[in-house]
Amino acid sequence: MGLPMILNLAKKSNHEIVAFDMNSKALQKAREGGIECVESLSEIGQSDCDVVFTMLPGDAAVNAVLPSLMNKWPRIIVDCSTVGPATSRHWHSQVAIEGGEGSSFLDAPVSGGVKGATDATLTFMVGADHVEEGSPFETIRPLLLLMGQRVVPCGGPGTGAATKLCNNLALAAQMIGICEAFNLGEALGVDPVILSDVMNTSTAKSWSTNVQNPHPVAAANMHVTTGGEVSPPASRDYQGGFGTRLILKDLGLAVSAGQAEGVALPLGSTSKELYRLADLHGYGDKDFGVMLQFLRGK
Repeated sequence: MGLPMILNLAKKSNHEIVAFDMNSKALQKAREGGIECVESLSEIGQSDCDVVFTMLPGDAAVNAVLPSLMNKWPRIIVDCSTVGPATSRHWHSQVAIEGGEGSSFLDAPVSGGVKGATDATLTFMVGADHVEEGSPFETIRPLLLLMGQRVVPCGGPGTGAATKLCNNLALAAQMIGICEAFNLGEALGVDPVILSDVMNTSTAKSWSTNVQNPHPVAAANMHVTTGGEVSPPASRDYQGGFGTRLILKDLGLAVSAGQAEGVALPLGSTSKELYRLADLHGYGDKDFGVMLQFLRGK
């Protein structure tokens, strides 16, 4: 996710951009996009960057990386990772204490997947102390709009993270329902391309049918008929896209938040268990639409 985001930022702005990633292939692609890359995280921390964006796989990574970015102030740190609201609130407080005036932390997770990151159509869900003119939110908003098409202030610290978890909680159940429908339709003799077409003009239309269709045949047909540059992962043996292990991580965060708040999440808990089993069966690195194959017993 971070690579296409920074490539769009570099392509659409005149800002001096410095990047680091532990993935050497991602760094090389960033260099090919004209971005200055450094060899260590500490170089980012010691740089003169006024704004630092992070896109990391989870709470543990955020907690490990953030201290290395808190060496030079003032600066605004924008975390686009999907983490628990408590983690975001913690770093809001830490940056406020250590950074002082002019420094701020904002949680700004994204929705839209790899395709949204590539096409710069992401939605950013932002948790911030203030959103008025002159606030850190208003400072970073133009930068976010270079990488996405919508920036939504969700409330105070941690509300961006909370909004993202709610979105992905619904998305997981949605994807499972679409996978079940395709499997039933095929068993009953319905062409998956026809079923997909009907769904996309009927009440079942959703991101899981219209963008990230989980059926390999329907996904391949979408790529041909739309002429899209990036075909849905299902047409590529579920390579790329939004990994099963990542949706499992997000479901774990959502279910834990529900338990802490006393909110019943029966579908969320069931979705989490299904994706846990899919991960155990070796599907962890595949796009989460691979649930269609897992439900077939493959």
